[in-house]
Amino acid sequence: MVDMPFCPKCGVEIPSDAVFCPNCGSKIVAPTIPPVERRYEREKGEKGEKHEKREKEEKYEKGEKSKDWTGPIIGGLILIWLGITFYMAQMNYITWREWWAYFVFGIGVILIIQAAIRYSTFRYKGSAIGSFIGGLVLIIIGLSGIMGVEKWWPFILIAIGIIVIVSGVIASKRTPRPSDKPSGESPVKYVR
Repeated sequence: MVDMPFCPKCGVEIPSDAVFCPNCGSKIVAPTIPPVERRYEREKGEKGEKHEKREKEEKYEKGEKSKDWTGPIIGGLILIWLGITFYMAQMNYITWREWWAYFVFGIGVILIIQAAIRYSTFRYKGSAIGSFIGGLVLIIIGLSGIMGVEKWWPFILIAIGIIVIVSGVIASKRTPRPSDKPSGESPVKYVR
């Protein structure tokens, strides 16, 4: 329901957007905001602007702190390692048949370096763990090729996969979910 104002001269209720009273024809003056209320609204607006500015600055700072600059470094290291292993194969330091094993081993080492940088610099626990596990898997595959036991690495991968799944399930059971509650209690308490 819209609050209808009254004419100051005759007291008849008038529409809120009326310029003249429909009953007596008097000019309706828009209500003025007292200076105290005007100051309050101005201060409220300034506080809101300051709050928004502070939020933007905090988001910017968080964005600056979490920028991950390891991508170009890792990409460059992979290209360098590729060049080194090609050179080693061309100069017959390693055979072309075992080239892949050295390359995969090196990529594993590079991923572990990335995990160490991410963990120590950015505190990225999730992506650091993923890079670390991926690096270990590649190192194992590379070593199996270098040592001539490459027929075993599929089984090693299967074993590592099982370990990852089991550890993930165990960790998820240890971590309580927000929906978990002690038995007999209502998740929401209503106050009347």
